[in-house]
Amino acid sequence: MGRWYSNRKDTVEQCRTVSIASLGKHDFFRGWQSGTITWTNHWGEETASIGVTVCTLDGQDYARFQYTSTRRSTGEKTECDYKVRLVTTPCHFGGVRWWFLCPLITNGVSCGRRVGTLYCPPGATYYGCRHCYNLTYESRNKRRLTRLGDIGYPLVLEGKYEDLYERTKRWTYRGRPTKKARRLHALEARLNRAFERFQPEQLLTK
Repeated sequence: MGRWYSNRKDTVEQCRTVSIASLGKHDFFRGWQSGTITWTNHWGEETASIGVTVCTLDGQDYARFQYTSTRRSTGEKTECDYKVRLVTTPCHFGGVRWWFLCPLITNGVSCGRRVGTLYCPPGATYYGCRHCYNLTYESRNKRRLTRLGDIGYPLVLEGKYEDLYERTKRWTYRGRPTKKARRLHALEARLNRAFERFQPEQLLTK
């Protein structure tokens, strides 16, 4: 899988993203589903696209990404076609939550981090997690993060959910959800609502 080295710190707002929440909203985790994510500019003109196929049959859980990456400085094109492993964890209020396993290799070490969103920063070729790309949130400096259409809001929520999930060791105490489990449930509900109204510049078609 691709390698990435950079000293420059990009923000999640600069990246193209593929998220579990968006795929789940379009029922991609039911057997075998295929579609296309298209990014457009403010004038409705297509700027990028990626073909996504999700397979959850017979234990072969993966998302396949197919797209052409063009290096702006040289115009060199790279045909990308690779699979990203998918795993599930139980939701303690019922059902399961799907995750990507980050496919990147950083400094010779395979990441494999369990994440809900994969990012492709400017100049990068492959999709990977925000940790491998050392991404920050530009929107953390904004006072009104919750306004409609703010691209950073659901991405910040996604990061908070991932971090809290990793820190949650106990889900129930004396038969009742712990404080962290309740916070996770509330974050997931906020995240799902955010993605329902988010990404006016990203369209997913099947």
